[in-house]
Amino acid sequence: MKILQILLVNVISAMLLAGCQGGSNAAYVANQTLMRTDTAFSAISAQQGFVAAFKQYACSDSLLLPQDHAAIEGKAAILENLHGIPAGSMLTWSPQAADVSGDLGYSWGIYTLTGKNSVGQTTAAYGKYLSVWKRQAGDWRLAVMMVNSTPGPAGG
Repeated sequence: MKILQILLVNVISAMLLAGCQGGSNAAYVANQTLMRTDTAFSAISAQQGFVAAFKQYACSDSLLLPQDHAAIEGKAAILENLHGIPAGSMLTWSPQAADVSGDLGYSWGIYTLTGKNSVGQTTAAYGKYLSVWKRQAGDWRLAVMMVNSTPGPAGG
């Protein structure tokens, strides 16, 4: 009887451990998928500009929360506002982490905005961002993006 109890406890423990590992693997895969989406969003921004990237990834009811400015609501309003970024500017970012729960997720990271000032000198601004994502029709879409500046690179 004692051997049967030990065997039963071991079998149940193994099943629970296997179930936990499978769940964490699924969470890892979901988080990595969102990280890849955010990285692709940045790559489009670098190659085609932030307006093009935002057109491709943002929800129609997205929200942009820029530092020291009022919230900008809706994809159309955000795109109109982004056209005010000086020509030749480039916004890129590097996601540092992501987490997914069901059809919602978030990512955060560091960004760099480069461009030229009024006398043609190269400028750079740095900061951190937080993005909230919604899964729509199987794809991740940007719902909210909040940014704040930092004094130097790497979110410093």
